[in-house]
Amino acid sequence: MSLYKNDIIEFVQQAVESILTQTYKNFDFYIITDGPISKDVESYVSEKSKDSRLHIIRRKENKGLASSLNELLNLTLGEYEYYARMDADDVSLRERFSKQIEYLDSNPDTDCVGCWAIEIDEDNKEYFRKEMPITNDECLEFFKKRDCMIHPTVIFRQSFFQKAGLYPEDTYFGEDTMMWANGFAHGCRFYNIPEYLFKFRINKDFFSRRRGWKHAKSIFTLRHRVNKLLHFGPVTDLYAVLYLIVKMMPTPILDIIYRKGR
Repeated sequence: MSLYKNDIIEFVQQAVESILTQTYKNFDFYIITDGPISKDVESYVSEKSKDSRLHIIRRKENKGLASSLNELLNLTLGEYEYYARMDADDVSLRERFSKQIEYLDSNPDTDCVGCWAIEIDEDNKEYFRKEMPITNDECLEFFKKRDCMIHPTVIFRQSFFQKAGLYPEDTYFGEDTMMWANGFAHGCRFYNIPEYLFKFRINKDFFSRRRGWKHAKSIFTLRHRVNKLLHFGPVTDLYAVLYLIVKMMPTPILDIIYRKGR
């Protein structure tokens, strides 16, 4: 998990507690500070680090999520069989780890497993229930249009990074999208557990941060790059054009599309 200056203490507490109270107990929890963080968040994670499973890595310079995750992976790669993701404002339900690890243990050909998610707002009220494709073939077909995994829900097998490498750091947005693309390109197999094991937070600025020309252009460029890498064909570029158009729309319309268009 990565922390940065805008993280809110209430949400960080919920995120951290949701990991430390998992029914599966045998893990180490690595948190990196991506540059300076607020005093209350710093005080909280310092206090929680009394839990021997929690390890805090502090970095003075803000470098972004991909760089932060790669730093943690470079620090720990090879020490563990599985690597789980978490964001600082979401909530993992208590059986998330146990069910995902049970699946990975029983399916050694799977390199990355996610799950379905309940989207919540800043008041913890339910916003939307997000179902994802389940099997590897369904994930690949879905990926022709949009991401097939919810990034903070996934657990990677160590083999994923051995096959596909670490997070790409050459994208303005969507390092996880390129991660899935590189995974498919190198023979990794994906699966989503068809259960709601995660709460994904939609903040008040969720849509405003995901619109505008810069964001739209980056999404189009990214999707075109994915389509070319995986030989999806020119038709899939039409979805990239639709993405570009949607990202230029006003925030209220984005909200409607996000609710009704999935």
